[in-house]
Amino acid sequence: MTIRLATLLCASAVIFSSCKDAAPDTPTPTSSVDLLVSSQKWDFGSKAYGHTEKILSFGPRPVESAALASTRAYIIAELKKHGWTCIEQPFQTSTPLGQKTFTNVIARYAPDGTSRTWSKPVKGVLAAHIDSKLQTNFLGADDAASCAGAILEIAEYLHKHHPDQASKMELVFFDGEEALKGGIEYLEQQGQQDGLYGSDHYSKRVASSASRQTAPYPKLPEFGILLDMIGHKNLKIAIPSDTPKKLKQSYEKARTRFELQDSFTYADRFILDDHVPMNLYGIPTIDLIGDFSSSDWWHTEKDNLDIISRNSLATSIQVALSIASDHL
Repeated sequence: MTIRLATLLCASAVIFSSCKDAAPDTPTPTSSVDLLVSSQKWDFGSKAYGHTEKILSFGPRPVESAALASTRAYIIAELKKHGWTCIEQPFQTSTPLGQKTFTNVIARYAPDGTSRTWSKPVKGVLAAHIDSKLQTNFLGADDAASCAGAILEIAEYLHKHHPDQASKMELVFFDGEEALKGGIEYLEQQGQQDGLYGSDHYSKRVASSASRQTAPYPKLPEFGILLDMIGHKNLKIAIPSDTPKKLKQSYEKARTRFELQDSFTYADRFILDDHVPMNLYGIPTIDLIGDFSSSDWWHTEKDNLDIISRNSLATSIQVALSIASDHL
């Protein structure tokens, strides 16, 4: 498996345009499980908004910061309330700013409190990054506190309405998505990486475990859904051109189901984000990513709670659940 060798800007830096007329593949058949069948009384978006607000209250979250540690602690505590057990995955690696320690958070559903869940395979991965870019006064509300908030809401929703499906999922909160200098570089040459640290480390560990058929990944997960910038009040999602076929089919079905053809579209180019290492190491992953290319808020102080919408969070959560329904 190969990727293009080039210095590429991260998903947060590649300018992409929507391609509304992109011909979708034939949608997949309706799944036997619909994760939204019990959603009538669920106020999607509200809990995600509250989690986003709480995460932002800790302040900017660059690598090794106290605010990032507080964010991890908050995520773990909230997941524990709803039957999820967590492990932290710390690792050290070289960066343009020297050796740094990053820490991913990984969660599986275990309401009985046992550790047996870590010996079983999972079918799907739901992921987002929790760090913010290393720059003064940058909170990263939509990039990507909103996505962590959305996953926390999904975790509670699955616990209360779809525990069987929750047990088939792994939730991952990546550290180190943001480059420490400029745009992300993700190259095959040793020592040329800046950004995607957490997703690269996680994906390599999953692939290594699966190749040996040992716990906690006796086999590779069958799909992944990555969330990135999904809460902006002017919501515009455009999935990358390298989206795996079956997930692209599920995305098409979801945007048709909710009549979102104008706001959930297709990018006409490759986008470098945390889904790239996941795909590279064998986890077919779709990136639900917001179009920030013509914005005035990306990587500025304007990326704060003022741009976050409960309705946008609700829509993105429901699309993610609809996609997951096809594969669980």
